[in-house]
Amino acid sequence: RMRSWLQALFAGRQQRRQSGAELAWFRLRYHEPAGPTRCINLLSRPSACGSVYLYGRPGDAVSQLYLGIPAAHTRLLQRMAADFGFSLKAEPLAAAIPPRGRLTAVTGLPWGRPFVGRVVAETLFVSLIGPPNGSGSLLPEPAAAAPAVWQLPDNPPPGLALRPTWADRPPPPPLVAAGEATRHWPLGWSTSGVPLSAPARLNVYGRQEAVADWLAQLAAQTIAHDPANLILIDGAGDLAPRLKRRTAVTRLLGKGLTYVDIDGAVLADGFNPLAAVPGESAAALLQRWQGWFRGMNVHPQGLQLLAEAQQAGVGDIPALRKWLQQTERRGQSTALASLGLALNRLTASRSLRDWLEWPANRFDILPAGALLFACRGSSWAHQQLLRAVWLAAGQATGARLLAHGLFDRSMPVADAIDREAIAISNGPLLPGGVVVLTECHAQGAAALADRFLGGNPQGRENLELLGRGEGLVLAGGDPLLVTWAGSQLEAARAGGKGP
Repeated sequence: RMRSWLQALFAGRQQRRQSGAELAWFRLRYHEPAGPTRCINLLSRPSACGSVYLYGRPGDAVSQLYLGIPAAHTRLLQRMAADFGFSLKAEPLAAAIPPRGRLTAVTGLPWGRPFVGRVVAETLFVSLIGPPNGSGSLLPEPAAAAPAVWQLPDNPPPGLALRPTWADRPPPPPLVAAGEATRHWPLGWSTSGVPLSAPARLNVYGRQEAVADWLAQLAAQTIAHDPANLILIDGAGDLAPRLKRRTAVTRLLGKGLTYVDIDGAVLADGFNPLAAVPGESAAALLQRWQGWFRGMNVHPQGLQLLAEAQQAGVGDIPALRKWLQQTERRGQSTALASLGLALNRLTASRSLRDWLEWPANRFDILPAGALLFACRGSSWAHQQLLRAVWLAAGQATGARLLAHGLFDRSMPVADAIDREAIAISNGPLLPGGVVVLTECHAQGAAALADRFLGGNPQGRENLELLGRGEGLVLAGGDPLLVTWAGSQLEAARAGGKGP
């Protein structure tokens, strides 16, 4: 062992000095210390990297531990992280590491103070970080005898741990799902297996894919429990398709549920954005038409023509186009041209025109059933269809509205804030509602932590650690970790529990 250590120390010294300027740095997190310790030791052998650098920054709330290796070995390190079950996140740290002093062989990390270290041939050398004095070497000095085997901390503190630290807090009583709370939004389970739900208003924030995953679980549970009067509007096009193969959805298709995906495989032919919502008066319908075309910049005189069209029995896009072509009114050319241009632009796409030329009323499933409407807002015409469904949902008395991927566009936000039962993703904060934070990138985690967690560094750390189907629920108290998956969820299902 001593011979191997001396060989690793002195062989290729110049090459390692040069590679130190080309290190790739990663932030290290783990569940158990044995895996990453073993990985670092293997990489530190002469047949691999020859040495591995460490940089530790303990903190009162969140600590950081960074690992540096020659950039050429990055792929090997990432494969080993997957095999040994720990987490790596690339960090550009070369200019941020303080000056280092003399390195000393030790048997454990000095986790009480900032330090720099180096593992050579499975032997750990460290130097505590103090006032820079310009002295010290990057290379360890030979010891009289090889030290004992070293290991990372057994109980990783926040920042090194690979699990949120709010995992075991009991849920507040208002969030515990009750059997009679059929109008509540399901939130999944607490880590102890307690089913949870949120009344009325719900905001979900996070990375779009993570939000879509989380809301797909919520929507599936809602449909399975009670699909009546549910309207789902998917403006990103990645939520509704996640649902169409779920049993809760497929068993209701054509009976208690209508699925419309403008961009996907057609499960329901045709769509009429001018159709009346059940219970909507003629005056309210006209007002909705005018509001919709006003958003398309139709001239006020053209908006007034809509009243005449309604009186003439017009009720869909093809009928409106035909009525305009047959109407000859002198002095109203501006109104006719304005409406005509809007319709031409709306139906410029062949695929969209096919949908609108078969004007089926998809709102007639309400209030007994559910409507799932998916349309990626990738073009002006698609955005207008989303606005049409959004405005129609506002006229559906007692409806539960689930809106995803809408509020990065020009939607009438006031309609959302005034609704009684609504869940929206990455949109305006609903007063008096429950907030769920899902997985997000580092920049998004920092922004959400500043907005909802008072900039708490431990809160930001927990956001970065959230996995698929997990979320932090904020409901007037301490954040609560909830999940749609995992061993606790399976145990809850086996016991017959469900939100």
